[in-house]
Amino acid sequence: MGRKGSLAGRVVVPVAAMLNRVQLDRRVFYSFMFLMLAMNAAVFFTSLKDIEGGKNDFPVFYSNAQMVREGQAAQVYDFAAENSFVQRVSDVARAPNNHLPYELLIFIPFTYLGFAAAHLLWTLVCLGMLVGVAALIRSAISTGLSFRDALLTTLAFFPVWYCLLQGQDSILLVLLFAISFWLWKRGRVDVAGFALAMGLFRPQLVLPFVLVAFLAGKWRFIRGFIPGAVLVLLVSVSVVGIHGMADYARILLSQGTQGSASALAQQWQVHLGLMPTLRGLLWIVLPDCVPGNVGSLLLISGTMAGLLWAAKGLRGVKAGEAFDMAFATAVAAVALLSFHSLPHDFSLMILPLLIAGGAFASVVDRAEHGNPYSWVTVGFLLFFTPLYFVLIFAEKIGLLFLPSGVFLWLISSRVRGGLPVLAAPQHRVQPISILPS
Repeated sequence: MGRKGSLAGRVVVPVAAMLNRVQLDRRVFYSFMFLMLAMNAAVFFTSLKDIEGGKNDFPVFYSNAQMVREGQAAQVYDFAAENSFVQRVSDVARAPNNHLPYELLIFIPFTYLGFAAAHLLWTLVCLGMLVGVAALIRSAISTGLSFRDALLTTLAFFPVWYCLLQGQDSILLVLLFAISFWLWKRGRVDVAGFALAMGLFRPQLVLPFVLVAFLAGKWRFIRGFIPGAVLVLLVSVSVVGIHGMADYARILLSQGTQGSASALAQQWQVHLGLMPTLRGLLWIVLPDCVPGNVGSLLLISGTMAGLLWAAKGLRGVKAGEAFDMAFATAVAAVALLSFHSLPHDFSLMILPLLIAGGAFASVVDRAEHGNPYSWVTVGFLLFFTPLYFVLIFAEKIGLLFLPSGVFLWLISSRVRGGLPVLAAPQHRVQPISILPS
């Protein structure tokens, strides 16, 4: 009797202490995420005047869609013709459009509104897509991540607000990746490939993922992707014609080399230090005395090694948390190794953060699968909005590759160590975590 009482006394105190700790952790998590959300929203609303003046990227989509609507689609990739339309809503000259023209069909309905109203509607549509992303990830993964937590985490991630600020289309790509993941989880792998093909308006992010799937032997996914890609190309040809597509190809070739970096920086103020990728990191850390060929070799070898590593993780997994982690790894690798990617494209990282973070938060014994404080530190850096301000203004956003690389290492370490048992829904005792269950 005395022993049992003694044992109860020894157990109750630690459990009570852990429960208090969990309550504190949840308060800290929500406080931090709401603070980041408030900061993100404040930046957006304080920039409304510049947005209404066409100081962001939305004039490109709006004006190009006007060209299609007014029968000038064949000149979409003509710099002078394009900017003659842009000047209707903005006094800032734009770089040549480098997106496949089928995407402009989405924006044609917006041209029936004034520019400010069209931008507001596009912002609301993008916010709706973010809600859809949170719902799809919550439905697809088997962890205890709630829709509320998924949505809060998504809105606390600064790159999605940077995308809203710029009037960009990266959130649409995030939604297509989320739809593809959701379909894949339900066994509709070919349809998942077809869905992702609709995101070819950003080929620098979609094609590397398709390459990973190809190297991993995901033939059903490839089988679905190919007809989707053919459809996208046929629609694009029908919009701008053969000559328009030839102009598009020339633009891609002119922007798709390491040698184009100086021209992008001097003429269009697109600095490689603003790319949160391996290319951006190398641009920042390599001294000027390093020959360009050496930088190119490091970039190519690092990119291929990263994609092969992601393909190795995806090969052989079909379902369950093993597939979730492999998909998260592949998406993160693509986001970090893309040749041309800017801060709004980094929105794609929210998918692996939700998937891996949700899985980590639901593990019963985290101590055996990595230091939880490593996860918390990486999560703090990737969600800390002021850090983005500093890095963007210093044009050193490429340094984000470092904590993101650690995040990938944490995922791979967790998988190599064996996937741990997930906490049952009724468990409430949790150590500190990035995402509450």
